[in-house]
Amino acid sequence: MASLCIAMMEEPHKSVVIDCSGPAPQFSSAGSNKFCEDWMQTFLNGAEGGNPFLFRQILENFKLKAIQDINNLKRFIRQAEMNHYALFKCYVFLKNCGSGDILLKIVKVEHVEMPEAKNVVTVLEEFMRETAAA
Repeated sequence: MASLCIAMMEEPHKSVVIDCSGPAPQFSSAGSNKFCEDWMQTFLNGAEGGNPFLFRQILENFKLKAIQDINNLKRFIRQAEMNHYALFKCYVFLKNCGSGDILLKIVKVEHVEMPEAKNVVTVLEEFMRETAAA
């Protein structure tokens, strides 16, 4: 959790606007990713029932998915230290998971002391920048 806090402190804060003027609240943000947008929609859909147990279940599912994603990425990075195919798998995972930008920031902070892993993260950052620009 500390690595997430460190990674997020490096980023400028962005505002989230909640518009409650309509029948259902609408969220908008200056910055977002697919993972956050999907979960935001899930929370909005869960709000219709007003069931607190449903909210708790949605939150637990969100936490579980985030933990699974970070663990998968760490495993891929360990494999990518020795295998170029694993590096490609790591890149594809980051590109398709919906939260690759955040996950990459977290592992960058966690792997700062490990040269091999740090090199893998640097290469992944370059790949992600190149595909975002294209």
